[in-house]
Amino acid sequence: MARDDFSSAVKDRMAKRVGMRCSNPDCRSPTSGPDADLGVTNTGVAAHISAASPGGARYDPSMTSEARSDITNGIWLCQVHAKLIDDDELTYPPSVLLDWKDTAERMAALEARGFTVRRAAPFPDLERKAPKLIAEMREDLRGQPLVRQFITRSRKVAYNGGRVPSFHYFDEDHDEDHDYLPSIMTIMIHAGAIYDITFNRVPRYNFRQEFVEYLIGNG
Repeated sequence: MARDDFSSAVKDRMAKRVGMRCSNPDCRSPTSGPDADLGVTNTGVAAHISAASPGGARYDPSMTSEARSDITNGIWLCQVHAKLIDDDELTYPPSVLLDWKDTAERMAALEARGFTVRRAAPFPDLERKAPKLIAEMREDLRGQPLVRQFITRSRKVAYNGGRVPSFHYFDEDHDEDHDYLPSIMTIMIHAGAIYDITFNRVPRYNFRQEFVEYLIGNG
């Protein structure tokens, strides 16, 4: 069965219009880099918004062959998200992908002019969910503004934090339910406030700089 594939020129233009990054605004992973032979690697995919042939995700029989292979029907993605949108086409209809594409192109245009673009962090909402913990973090960071690492644990467990300075937050200080802190950590990761650096089975995290600035300013 014939497929209405993109030409090499269309693929190249599609990728460059989003700065060679995945067009999913929550991903934006680089899709190109150098190889060992002074060439380049490409991990990006020129995906069809409406499938290139019948049976594919979001196939639109009303489209012409020329429209299916046109850049307007394409979106540049990393391999993970290229597969995801085709495996779950109900979650990723054409309207969502077109929004991704438009957002990614606008972001790339700003980045090309020297701006840094990132999603607004929902830190005030995070503070409403865990006011006592956030207040404790703010106080700790005001006292030691260069510390970025923290550990969550029970007071019943002794632990030597090692050479890297870190704050400790205890289950017993925040809620009798031992699942409280792990749940809040998950929410904080999703909000872009922290990231997980757990090792030796000890829950350990780093503050992201944007969250530190929210808590105590730029210093």
